Parts: sequence; structure tokens; C-alpha cells
Amino acid sequence: MSQENAEPRAIAEAALGAINCGDLDALVAMVTEDVEFTSLVAEVEGTTFRGHEGVRAWWETVRGAFEGVTWELLDFRGGAERGVLHFRMAGMLSGVPVEQTMWQAVKARDGKLCWWATFRTEREALEAVGLRE
Repeated sequence: MSQENAEPRAIAEAALGAINCGDLDALVAMVTEDVEFTSLVAEVEGTTFRGHEGVRAWWETVRGAFEGVTWELLDFRGGAERGVLHFRMAGMLSGVPVEQTMWQAVKARDGKLCWWATFRTEREALEAVGLRE
């Protein structure tokens, strides 16, 4: 599948695979240079991550904080340019097991992710990308 014709689901699956494998360069290659996103895990700081440097910062602050962390795609709804992922993140944080199920609204452009935001409910994620339940 060429990157230009890749659906958000395929891109998201590949991105989660890169995260799970510890391949930061692969993840950076899957997002646009002007990507903008938030993280439910980092919401306390109220951080919006921007650009490839934002991906690297997220990697260090969020992914880097967990031991044995994995992301598992549970479901995807959407189409060619936008969608909603339902996924589970599990790992150890300071020796304490952490598991979180969440929804992520995503938008793609030119075969790459250009925006995403993470939500506690499917309804919020669907609304964020203009999809209905």
C-alpha cells in the first residue's frame, strides 16, 4: 500500500507498531511536519505537541516514562481522511501497573497523520472529527 493512499487506520496501526517496537524514526516518518496533537497521558501539563520535535518530546516524556509499554488497537471507525481509534495502553509507571483504554480522533493528509487528540469517550472523539455515533 502506498503512503499516499493509506487510510488513517493503516497509518495508525503502523504508528502503534512503531511505538511498540521502539522505532521513533518510523513514527516521525508517519506524521506531517506540521502535525499537532495532544496526549491523554500528558494532559495534566496541558501540552499540545507540534511538529516532528513534538513527536520526539512526546516520545521522551510519555513513552519514555513507562516500562514495557504497549499500545493495542481495539477498533477503528472512519474513512480516508479522518477516523477514531479505540485503543488500550498498558505498561509499568514507577513500578505500578497502568492500563488505560481511550479513544483517539485522527486526521490524515497526503498519507500521513497530521492531527490527533485523545479522549476518554468515543462520543467526544467522534465529535472532534465530525463523525456521528
